[in-house]
Amino acid sequence: MGKLLGVLSGICGLGLAFSAQAVVTNQFIEPQTRQETQAYRLIKVIEPQIQLLYQALPLQSKLTVVYGAQDGPLFDPEVMQIQIPYHFVTEVLNRFSKDDYQQTGVTPKQATQDALLHTLGHEYGHAYIYANEVIVLGREEDAVDTLATLLLINAFEEGAEIALSAADLFALEDEEIDELMVDDFSDEHSLDVQRYHATLCLIYGSDPKQYAGLLADSAQREDRALMCQQEYQRQSDNWDRLIRRNSN
Repeated sequence: MGKLLGVLSGICGLGLAFSAQAVVTNQFIEPQTRQETQAYRLIKVIEPQIQLLYQALPLQSKLTVVYGAQDGPLFDPEVMQIQIPYHFVTEVLNRFSKDDYQQTGVTPKQATQDALLHTLGHEYGHAYIYANEVIVLGREEDAVDTLATLLLINAFEEGAEIALSAADLFALEDEEIDELMVDDFSDEHSLDVQRYHATLCLIYGSDPKQYAGLLADSAQREDRALMCQQEYQRQSDNWDRLIRRNSN
């Protein structure tokens, strides 16, 4: 897990400051099984990082994060809750473990915590858009994927590495799909493989020298490299203006 920077005075120049008071309350449902207890412990380890991640974006209303919920991960605007089931954490851990993810130098447990941070940033993005009445032109799921990635990259010293674990989870989930169905193309989320490449693009754009190896060799490599740098800067600038406008 990357050492927290204390959220920079500007997230990629986003000018996001800590809110004076926490607006997010964590609620942990008592784990009932060994697997749920393991998931609970994985979450508790990164609870300080989770809280600091949230404080980077002020909300106009209170929010509760329920760990151990039955459904999710999701944001429920009717009750202003982010719901994270323990079984989701277990499933993510099992995916990384099955893939022998420790061979990358990151343990499955750490990768699970990384992916959970991205998931929480994603759902918090939904909450922020709803609570602050943000107008989103385009797919909101793509917008909050971008926000979650930007928050990780800029809030943590090794945030890009955290985001990379989250991207790898998308890749692993894509590998489990034998055949795409019609419903896959009409889903509110982009395809897992698209989410994987979109996240990699932002990671590369944040530091082209360090992450030069992320872009696959192809005739379009140079064009894609430039596009990812421009995309990272454009998305950062867009969120900068958006957040400043909705924080006043």
